[in-house]
Amino acid sequence: MSQPRSGPTVALRCFGADLRRRREAAGMTLQGVAETIKKDRATPARWENAETVPNPRMVAVLLDLYSTPAAERTEVLRALEEAKKPGWWHPWREVAEVGVIDLESAATGIRSYAPGVLPDLLQTTEYAEALMSLRNPYEDPAVRRLRLELLEARKAHTIEGGPGGVANSENRAGLWVLLEQATLRRRVGGPGVMARQLDYLEAHIADVGSSVAIQVIPPGVPHPLAISLCGHLEILRFKEFGMGERLIQIGLHPAMTLITDDSDAVENYRMAMDVTSGYAPPRFTPLPLTSKDFG
Repeated sequence: MSQPRSGPTVALRCFGADLRRRREAAGMTLQGVAETIKKDRATPARWENAETVPNPRMVAVLLDLYSTPAAERTEVLRALEEAKKPGWWHPWREVAEVGVIDLESAATGIRSYAPGVLPDLLQTTEYAEALMSLRNPYEDPAVRRLRLELLEARKAHTIEGGPGGVANSENRAGLWVLLEQATLRRRVGGPGVMARQLDYLEAHIADVGSSVAIQVIPPGVPHPLAISLCGHLEILRFKEFGMGERLIQIGLHPAMTLITDDSDAVENYRMAMDVTSGYAPPRFTPLPLTSKDFG
């Protein structure tokens, strides 16, 4: 029986995409596959769309049907085992934006533009908690603790040398962030919180081995990202075959966050980021503010 998922992982998406490529290479339609394996058409469609995971016996049937070379079968079945595993974020699934976090975790490169507040992956726990209080002052403290735990886990996994993420990519700066100077001046959580937050950012800037690159856009610069009024956005790149880049426009509420793999949209925003980065001082330039400005 197919196994339902709490949310598709990148591994499951890649596995589904691989099944689709093999079916199409074999010249078969979804309806043809369904009739051969005596299932309804929706069943193989769900496998290819990463909605459910087929069991190993059924995958073996599909591999026979698609005339898969023996040398490739072991790798496909290994990929199936990876696809069956829940995401590392599974313990926090009740408070996680699963679609965003799984993509973020699998990315080998993240480019971010943050015009209002700092992006999640650069927030100290104090700063993040202050933001959560502003967004939802009546939130259950236990739920908020879970969100803060998840944030620390995301940072460890993605930028601090955990088992995955941009810290282990081949890119010297796996996370590249463009900040508006106004973002650094906006007091979130009070002077002490901001002072420690700036020290945290400065530590990344001073560390030549950091996986994080930070550029601060001077005030008053009419760059294309500001003119477009796009808000906080990210472009994610992946090493997995068949995983195109994703553009994420982050909203105030998870329901307002948009994710697209439209190549034209990704390219337009990538070019806007390239142009905008040219208006900002280069990486390793000290922040225009220091913790003393909030002393």
